[in-house]
Amino acid sequence: MSIPGLLIEYLVTGAMTLVWLMQTPWGPSIAEHGAKLPVLVLALYVAGMAIDMMAFVLTRQPKRWLRRRVFRNYRPHESHDGGSGTERQARIALYAPDLGRELAMRSSRDRIARGLIVNSLFAVAYVQPMWIGVLAAVCSTVMWLSFEGLSYGYELCAAKVVEEKLRLSTQR
Repeated sequence: MSIPGLLIEYLVTGAMTLVWLMQTPWGPSIAEHGAKLPVLVLALYVAGMAIDMMAFVLTRQPKRWLRRRVFRNYRPHESHDGGSGTERQARIALYAPDLGRELAMRSSRDRIARGLIVNSLFAVAYVQPMWIGVLAAVCSTVMWLSFEGLSYGYELCAAKVVEEKLRLSTQR
């Protein structure tokens, strides 16, 4: 993921933080100082990083469960996923750059969706009526699960295409 991509992801996640943060006792103070745009952008970036880290920790186990399930659907005759996801993504980026860019875009969408889960959970505490935050948390969780499953399925398919491409090139 390039720096501009991460910058945008964290800013989007940080901006989502404003939805619930404006409902807290600190909200008016934040709004009052909002004219100081560079400081606000920096604060949103840092908030986005913090929310993303919380979301990473929160979704780590569900992600493992989901990936095992998706793997069984895409490669039912294989017993394991063939190694590190980082190695798989690097191989895809090296040998099929277009697939690698698509994978990076999907990964970006997944990180924004998982950040929305944490922001929605905070919204439960601060946004009234409470059911709006609960509905947002449920919807964002379902959305993240869907996106994560689709992205991992795409990664597995892309890896299979690259493996086949490499196998054919070594036979020549």
